[in-house]
Amino acid sequence: MGRVVIRTKKKCQGTMLSVYLEFCPPFTDYSGKQVRYEFLDLEKYTTPTNEAQQKFNKSIDEIADAIRCDRYISLVHKDYEFLSKSRINEDFLEYFHRNIVYRGIKFKVSLKYLHRFCKGKCSFKDVTVSFCERFKGFLSNTKGLHRRAKLSQNTAAAYFNAFMSIVNLAHQDGIIKTDINTKISRIHWKHDTAKEYLDEKEIRRLERVEFKEYLDIQRACLLSIYTGLRRSDILALDWKSVHINSKKRSYLDIVISKTQVAVKLPLSPAAIELLGKHKKRGLVFPYLTGYKLSFYIPRLLKLAKIEKHITFHCLSHSIYCFLLKTNDLQNLILRQVTI
Repeated sequence: MGRVVIRTKKKCQGTMLSVYLEFCPPFTDYSGKQVRYEFLDLEKYTTPTNEAQQKFNKSIDEIADAIRCDRYISLVHKDYEFLSKSRINEDFLEYFHRNIVYRGIKFKVSLKYLHRFCKGKCSFKDVTVSFCERFKGFLSNTKGLHRRAKLSQNTAAAYFNAFMSIVNLAHQDGIIKTDINTKISRIHWKHDTAKEYLDEKEIRRLERVEFKEYLDIQRACLLSIYTGLRRSDILALDWKSVHINSKKRSYLDIVISKTQVAVKLPLSPAAIELLGKHKKRGLVFPYLTGYKLSFYIPRLLKLAKIEKHITFHCLSHSIYCFLLKTNDLQNLILRQVTI
């Protein structure tokens, strides 16, 4: 283990010295960053001119030495919690972004709403109980990113829960000292919300309509109905996960994004026909995005003369009507058992 040395630096055009610590050699913290200096927010007189100033300097020296000893013990135990004080001014939005790489889409959208709320500027010290309460109210009353309608209560609840999980992570990392999660009530989740879905006749109309504006939109919608896959799984579906064989069982070998569970999902004849015609490499829908789905689905439904308020999420709920329509529910269950 190296040394921790007390250093001083004269402030510009002043009679005071700034006191800081120097770590010899520098150490690497938990984020991989090299740390050489720690400024202590302590000052002492450059040239004390009276007894009071001399006593003041002596007390600063004693405080600095006590901190130096404490830092040495912390470094021996590789305990870097003392760095959290300096991190309080760092960018919370960047921390949020860095910690959602392997999380679901709701975390990414929650970050977009947080950017809108704080106008792109938010440090850890800004994340207080009142800040979180204001963000909760913002989500409960704001409009969607790409539509005029206000967020539904359950959608706002999902985005706020994602935000609060990142706040809790910052607390666990020792950056935010207050356990804000224990002080904030969540947005109430409506469990009795009616789920829209397409019935048999509407599925037939969706299959037969010719949607020439964007062919992948219709294909993606039908594949969600045929398989029950959510939007995130449809967008991430790769051809290497598609196994179609005329002699054996055909299935999708995927990891469900919401649960991170690996499954082998049996394919119905309609799904096999849809996928079998377009076998390629890479993503099944390489140019499709969540925004394009939100934009084009209302046009597709209007062309199919479907008047219900249907989102892409509703389509995955329609799989049971589809299976009943094709009399394939029992066969699909049997295939799922045998795969």
